[in-house]
Amino acid sequence: MDTGGIWQVQAVEGAEVRLRSKRIGLVSVDVKAPVRSGELRIVRGKAQLSLAMALDQLSTGNFIMQAAARTLVKRHGAGSLVYEGQGRLAAKGRMVTVAGMARAGDVEVAIDLLVTPVGPDGDPMLEIELTGSASIGRVHLPLPGLGTIDDFSFDVDARLALRSG
Repeated sequence: MDTGGIWQVQAVEGAEVRLRSKRIGLVSVDVKAPVRSGELRIVRGKAQLSLAMALDQLSTGNFIMQAAARTLVKRHGAGSLVYEGQGRLAAKGRMVTVAGMARAGDVEVAIDLLVTPVGPDGDPMLEIELTGSASIGRVHLPLPGLGTIDDFSFDVDARLALRSG
């Protein structure tokens, strides 16, 4: 990873972040939300990552789950999710760990992400991979048979194209 620079996330088709829950009874929640914008800054070993996602355009592989997810988004006024995280370049200089808050409507969630360059050898910063996990705590899912979940947690993953800014 470069020791310094600014990169913009390319908000192109397929630029999306996937949120996947652990198994809840018989189902798991698997949601994809497109990225509207984002930026990764690395200056003197310190990193800042910002992402904006369109939760109002989320998709799932299941129309019942999609309706439930969109109901949650609407209930919390969470059409857009904004993540702001800060961290440091790892000792080996190949990845960054950032800790930050994701905010959407009246919901705030702490999320730690590992940012790893996965672009070609000549310019690994052309593409990054984001991985992490978070726990929201108690949540009510508007799905028959699920209702309230005491410890709702999910994994985050994405591969995003960057351009030097």
